[in-house]
Amino acid sequence: MTLPSLRLRMMGLAVVWVAVSLIAAGVALQYLFSVNIERSSREDMEATLMRLAATIVPSTEEPSLSKPLPDPRYAIPFGGRYWQIEALDTGEIARSRSLWDFVIDAPSVDNVVHHETGPDDRHLILLTRRFEIGDGEDARMFLVTVGQDHGPIHDATQQFGRDVVQVLLLLGALITLAAWLQIKLGLSPISRVKRAIEAVRAGDAERLDGAFPRELGPLVQEVNRLLDAREAMMDRARSRAADLAHGLKTPLAALHGIVDRLREKGNDAEADLLENLSFEMSERVDYQMRLAALRVRTTAHSARSSLNTAVIRTLTVLKKTGRGESLHWIAELSDDCWVDVHRQDLMELVGITLENAAKWAASRVIVRSGRDADNAVLEICDDGPGIPEDQLKSLGMRGLRLDQSLPGSGLGLAIAGDILEMNQGSMSFSRAQIGGLIVTITLPLVKPGALAEP
Repeated sequence: MTLPSLRLRMMGLAVVWVAVSLIAAGVALQYLFSVNIERSSREDMEATLMRLAATIVPSTEEPSLSKPLPDPRYAIPFGGRYWQIEALDTGEIARSRSLWDFVIDAPSVDNVVHHETGPDDRHLILLTRRFEIGDGEDARMFLVTVGQDHGPIHDATQQFGRDVVQVLLLLGALITLAAWLQIKLGLSPISRVKRAIEAVRAGDAERLDGAFPRELGPLVQEVNRLLDAREAMMDRARSRAADLAHGLKTPLAALHGIVDRLREKGNDAEADLLENLSFEMSERVDYQMRLAALRVRTTAHSARSSLNTAVIRTLTVLKKTGRGESLHWIAELSDDCWVDVHRQDLMELVGITLENAAKWAASRVIVRSGRDADNAVLEICDDGPGIPEDQLKSLGMRGLRLDQSLPGSGLGLAIAGDILEMNQGSMSFSRAQIGGLIVTITLPLVKPGALAEP
């Protein structure tokens, strides 16, 4: 299974490598400690063998020592240290008091470390060696065995293992933390690239600028080339739109001239028809130009715009118009909502809907703002004549005018619909209790990290 996160993948590999390394280190340390403690025990037993051999009295039939060994554990029953001397010519055996009545079964092979169950069922580690003591005909062969309990060695090994496990766990935690910090610091330039891309997306930068590591250089260069190519493509699109508009404006201007000449000749009916057609064509050209600019802005950037600010600014302008001065404006705005819409698009959207309400209102317009889940909600209500229920679904259709009594092209709400469509918003219509129309607009709330527009 492929991990979705590069950081998780690197951290997982680091944890596995640290765990395998520490386990191998723990096994190696345990083995080395066991080998060294066994070697130390053998060296201690060899030294005891030599001391015993030096104190054996060869003249007595039963083996004996000229002086006892200084370690008191040899004189205490089951004291943990043991010795046994066997005279090979007589078979007599002498042993330490610590063995009590236990007789060690010494091997026939000389100078070999061996294990045996000793007194009180204790596990003994033993070393046996042959010694020839005496001169000439008085020389005698003795089989000397020394030993000690293996329990303390085993306990020490186990305790060392537990200590090693604790130390390695602590070391593993520290190494894992260090690996996490290394990965975090090592991948931090990727976060800088992400922030640079977000700045481009928000419209605060045109390219990925800044110092990046050599390894990220090719990626940054390719992204910048892509941005350059995209900007060039949008420039060409804007140029084609401008050329098209210019190409249409000239014939439209000529049509206006023809209208004037027709009026001079008294052909008012034909002049009115031609004037209406030219006005309709001019409106549609303007609409397509605004739509082209809208698409360029919407696809190029993400933004952070204040909904309440857009409403207040638009109301301030409308109240100064002839129509707006005669209306009573009621603004019920909740806590400010920041929406993911370009500021100019938001201003145009709010302006279109408020102008539409002002056009049809009899005396008042009510504006409310709030939020619903992940969306901001703007509600505009007027007390105008309203629209029949069966015609509400037709509102916003491009170029459709349900009432011909007032001037207009019917493109305003269509442009508002396009703005909402390109910004993942929606618009709905319903009858108002005060007699007119309610326009309800929902817009996506800003994503965390988006930058506010000036």
